[in-house]
Amino acid sequence: MSRQTFPNFTDQPLCTYRNCRITGASVGATAGTAGLDGRGQFLCTISKSANVVTITWTPAYADVPYVFFQPSAGQADTLVEITSSTATQLVYTTFTASTHAPLNDANLDVNVCSYGTTSYVS
Repeated sequence: MSRQTFPNFTDQPLCTYRNCRITGASVGATAGTAGLDGRGQFLCTISKSANVVTITWTPAYADVPYVFFQPSAGQADTLVEITSSTATQLVYTTFTASTHAPLNDANLDVNVCSYGTTSYVS
């Protein structure tokens, strides 16, 4: 038996799950794929200015995706605040949890749940 992991069976149409890892120190000031793992390079482009990071989804989603961040292994004392989220772009800011000081170069795991339509089943 193979390890078949698709399609996803969800109660809403055209649901997709994507994930990637961001290595903060490698993300540049110009939008590109530096700092994204292989999965992330097919999901978006990324850029940063200090602790403010901008992700541009490629291609854009039909509806605003649900995005969840988790500090990667070894990345302790980290908070992520989503400051803007649209179907085309997400902006987040990273902070040190204990002091709320800006945190540059945070390593994060990202989980994105999106839909290929704005319609929903009720």
